[in-house]
Amino acid sequence: MYWKVRREMLADDKVSDRVDGRFVLHRHCDADGAHLDLRLEQDGYLLGWRIDGVSFDKEPWATEKAPHPPAWLECDGDAVREDAGVYAWNERGTDRRELILRGGKGTCSVRFEREYGLAPDCVKAVRDALRSCGANPVDAGSLIADGATARRRAIQRLCGLGRELDGPAFDSDAWKRLLKGLSLEEIQNHLRAFEVRFDRKYPPSPVSRAEVIEDESAEEGRAAAAFAIARE
Repeated sequence: MYWKVRREMLADDKVSDRVDGRFVLHRHCDADGAHLDLRLEQDGYLLGWRIDGVSFDKEPWATEKAPHPPAWLECDGDAVREDAGVYAWNERGTDRRELILRGGKGTCSVRFEREYGLAPDCVKAVRDALRSCGANPVDAGSLIADGATARRRAIQRLCGLGRELDGPAFDSDAWKRLLKGLSLEEIQNHLRAFEVRFDRKYPPSPVSRAEVIEDESAEEGRAAAAFAIARE
């Protein structure tokens, strides 16, 4: 579950003067990458969102943050302070929320809409994979299904070869557990090793056999005999 974020800059005379607390917007980078932390003062602590990316362009995703101490309103630690000021709730529903931020960089509306589905990290991984292979995002569903089918068939073939080669000593369940955590390429590498063993044990028959070319002199002799019989 995550939130879709949209920001719209506003003129100062278009919003009320109501204030619900202070806010700070930090730009930060951790093990999961660069992001924005929007922190809101509320009841003696800070709530807020972790926003994927370092800007509000292209409608980034966000996840709610755990409560933080109010000291973050004044200190930045290893983060960069992007903006700070006061905020007011314009809407605070279960699936939709809107804030009015009045900071040093102007006044804006920030809307959060709850999305039920894949987590942002999962969506980002799919998006990056599509970009790396030059695929169209609309094909994501069919590509994922194709990949799952290829994995299943490769594992089935490997287990079939293993049972044929090793008999009862082959542990299908153990192999399936091992292969579950591997990439398709790694699974195929294991499969090729079993295929090599299988070909050594059961050498494939040639697709065609060489045709025996008879000696030309023998062929001429048979032709002469045939003519002789015909003359009789």
